[in-house]
Amino acid sequence: MIKTYILLLICAAYISAATNPTTYTYKTVGDVNIDLDIYIPEAAAPTTGYPIFFAIHGGGDFAGNKAGAFTAKELAEALNRGWAVVTINYRLVPGVFLPDILEDVQDAYKYVRTELIKTYSLDLDHVTVFGESAGGGLAVLSGYKLDPRPQAIIAYYSFCTNWTDPYSYRPDTPVPSIFVAAANSLSVPVVTEHPWSDNDPKSILWSRVLEAGMMGWFVTTRDPVFPPSKILAQLKSFSAAENVDANYPPTFLGHGLADSLVPYSQSVQMANKLKEFEIPYVIDLVEGANHGYDGDDALWEQHVLPAFEFAQKYMQTADTKTKTTIKPLEI
Repeated sequence: MIKTYILLLICAAYISAATNPTTYTYKTVGDVNIDLDIYIPEAAAPTTGYPIFFAIHGGGDFAGNKAGAFTAKELAEALNRGWAVVTINYRLVPGVFLPDILEDVQDAYKYVRTELIKTYSLDLDHVTVFGESAGGGLAVLSGYKLDPRPQAIIAYYSFCTNWTDPYSYRPDTPVPSIFVAAANSLSVPVVTEHPWSDNDPKSILWSRVLEAGMMGWFVTTRDPVFPPSKILAQLKSFSAAENVDANYPPTFLGHGLADSLVPYSQSVQMANKLKEFEIPYVIDLVEGANHGYDGDDALWEQHVLPAFEFAQKYMQTADTKTKTTIKPLEI
């Protein structure tokens, strides 16, 4: 599993060297600076400003960085549509917990709206949040955890749309003492990408925790005797599939049916909840595709480009902005 994920992280990290973002520190925690990048399209801003493509990187909540939030082709697609692209770093587990990661996402979003708007012509009324894997999980969280909510969400092979699923947390499973000791020894706050390898302690720990169904415990407490009921209550508040409401944004969900890292049932659960609340959505389940499939050029036209077209319907740059209703696909 680890070797497969290394390749996926590498594939996601290739960004065109010709595209140079501007970097800003959006917050500092202790001695750790947390940065974001902004890419501005070559075309002049429309009268309403550039719509915003807010990208959150993946990496299992403990690896990755802002440069790997999208492929070079995805970045080019967003810029060619006239969107300003913002991609963020955030603190990583086991140095912090899931609420801290969400706080970073919220603070970065606020920074765009209160600080970057002073420098760039941005359309704050039209934002798409984009993410892959753990970034996809944070993207679907943005649908009810960001204020104001974005206008659209694109989430590929989302890691834990439902943290209470047995894939994420098995409350009846005792916590191995080795997990506690390893997590405590590695709990250093970082925001830079951690290398994946078969011999890397963090990589090994993350893989073992996921396989044991203890990821929910890992991102919320890491206390071996913390009551499972309290863990489940916290995990429910961070489970997008449990918190969809009538105001949730239109959402595009993409997932490979052969995903060996995150079961496609995670996206199906999310889609079912969107359908229940009659939220415009698309769920694209890709036959034979594994985790990270959006980096495959052969799948671009049929399974990646449609996500941008979906978001475009909610990223209108005209002065008159009206929502386009999209008929949900049947699951």
